Amino acid sequence: MKKLLLLAAAAVAFGASAQTLTRTWKVETANALPKGECRQGVGLNGKIYVNNKADQKVYVVDKDGVSATTLPGGRNCGIGHDQAGNLIVSNAKFPNTWGVDSAFFVYKPQTPSELTMLSYAQVLTAIGRCDFLGTAKGDLTGDGELLLVGGVGTGIAKFITVGGETSADDCFIASADNKINVTNNVTVVRPFMDGDVEKYLYVTRNGAPAIIVADDQGNFTTEKTMAWENRGACNGSDIFVLGGKKYVVYPTLPNYNDGFAIACIDGELAEGVKEYPAVATKEVELPTLNNGSQTNWVNAEVVSDTEAIIYQYVPGAYTAAYSFKLPAEQTGINDVNAANDVKVRKVYENGQVYIIKGDVKYNVMGAQVK
Repeated sequence: MKKLLLLAAAAVAFGASAQTLTRTWKVETANALPKGECRQGVGLNGKIYVNNKADQKVYVVDKDGVSATTLPGGRNCGIGHDQAGNLIVSNAKFPNTWGVDSAFFVYKPQTPSELTMLSYAQVLTAIGRCDFLGTAKGDLTGDGELLLVGGVGTGIAKFITVGGETSADDCFIASADNKINVTNNVTVVRPFMDGDVEKYLYVTRNGAPAIIVADDQGNFTTEKTMAWENRGACNGSDIFVLGGKKYVVYPTLPNYNDGFAIACIDGELAEGVKEYPAVATKEVELPTLNNGSQTNWVNAEVVSDTEAIIYQYVPGAYTAAYSFKLPAEQTGINDVNAANDVKVRKVYENGQVYIIKGDVKYNVMGAQVK
């Protein structure tokens, strides 16, 4: 009986997950933030920042609603952040290709008067139109790096700052292998640390997400491409490390709606398993949505060893924040992803969910089946 209960607990953990995802606030923003002008948003410090390319203002949303106080915005769709907590606003005139002057505005949202205006390196204009921004490595008001992909590009643009200024000598278009699409104006790239190794999550909305790494010349190779359970074709994904493990948050099917999920992508998939399973899911709420930019922006902010805040901006609908938590103590029973002694995996057969432990199959109640 003890063995049966243990396996049942593991099965429930795998299916429903020991991790929890709880919404902390939601604000309807369809009227305040026109979907055609406000195509990207990013969350930091309990707030969500949305750039309006028409009036060139950044609107701030939190649990109390859309603030009457705005921040400096840009002429393009894109808004992202760097690892130092600065907002990055694209000022390339939409929808044209990049100009050289005043390409980015970079500032802390708490001190927008201390804005850094960055020019664009001429060599990078060859990538063409680039609508959205990912996450920049380091501090763009000091030493930083932002990777960009454009609609006519043949590689990945490396935008480099040194001492808070664009370093034209260090900017270049890096090559990449043929496993990723580098000719796309809606790709976002996000850096992360995998132990001591620097890597990047490379996401194009209708292509397989990939982990890429740079060689000693700064050019990129694909470590692996991935499939995530029920992933859709909306723009908007992020990667974060929590409890020593790598997680991704991403929009889900049905396409062009407001659902999203979180998956743990640590390690390799077991033989025969083709996609990383979701450990938490936010279900679709809207009856239908097509906001024109195929966007459902989700990003993560780690606030402790066991908690991350997930921010969501759905153009034409709402903004929201969620708490994603790991159990306080991970064991083989309440977190099979962390287990060292309980090696299990989930499979689907004929519409049913089964748990495989070694060569033995169990149903979700923990009973052995043939």
